[in-house]
Amino acid sequence: MPSVQKRRIIEKTRKREKRGRVYLVALVLIIIAIAVGWYVYSAATAPRPDFTIAAPTGVTIRAGSQTNSIVTITAVNQFSGTVLLTAKGSAGLTASINPTSVTGSGTATLTTSAAANGSYTVTVNATSGGLTHFVTPRVATPVFATLYTTNGTIVVELYQAQAPKTVANFVNLAQSGFYNNLTWHRIVQSNPAIIQTGDPNTRNGTGNRSTWGTGGSPQTVPLEIDSSLHNNFGYLGMARSQDLNSGSSQFYINMADNNALDGQYTVFGKVIGPMNAAIALWKAQVNSQGQPIYAYAALLTSVTIS
Repeated sequence: MPSVQKRRIIEKTRKREKRGRVYLVALVLIIIAIAVGWYVYSAATAPRPDFTIAAPTGVTIRAGSQTNSIVTITAVNQFSGTVLLTAKGSAGLTASINPTSVTGSGTATLTTSAAANGSYTVTVNATSGGLTHFVTPRVATPVFATLYTTNGTIVVELYQAQAPKTVANFVNLAQSGFYNNLTWHRIVQSNPAIIQTGDPNTRNGTGNRSTWGTGGSPQTVPLEIDSSLHNNFGYLGMARSQDLNSGSSQFYINMADNNALDGQYTVFGKVIGPMNAAIALWKAQVNSQGQPIYAYAALLTSVTIS
């Protein structure tokens, strides 16, 4: 028979072994629980296959004719399903899309038309299984403006679909007579080549020339950028201060392709008639600040909207 002391040692050893086994089992269970929890969390938060849909924010159409725009489907996280496409226009607008399905990534052509001038919207729905996305481009016919100058008339079309707030502001100012007898106060031959007007400080070619280019209307409009419009020759842009959303009444006409300005200034219209009057203004004699020496010969006398 073992002595009492030996029995105690044996019992302590057995207890330690038992506790060790319990700790080991507990550790294994903890590791399993952590692994299961991590698996469940990863499965729940892992990016799932999906797709995106993109279309122009605005589409300019001509009454009585069709306009085509591109709709882009982009697969995300290895999405490879088939996306079904439908298009529906608001009252007065006819819309269709072709093809009506895209597998994975691809493009489709959105066709819109209207019999009458006006503003519309179109909704393009894209579905694949339980996934649904949509875009709602603005669609509108252009507004036309005639700029009367001391060098002749400049006829422009204004893109209210792509720059609705800028165009609405321009139209309101024109109809209120704000633009009457303002000087084309900034005439630059290059970098960028532009003619600019719209400052009330220049009315009738008078006032303190040091303030020319600093004035505006009481209200401002935000920057409205549309990737389909560029500062190309003949296009109109909204001038602003350092604040991106400080467009007011001053605007410019590009006298060359000034694409370095793209993305920085709202492009909201284009000259659709001859550029003769604009070119004549651009060739006016100017001082070192780009101001016309004979301001009375470089006036925007009025603007009418149709």
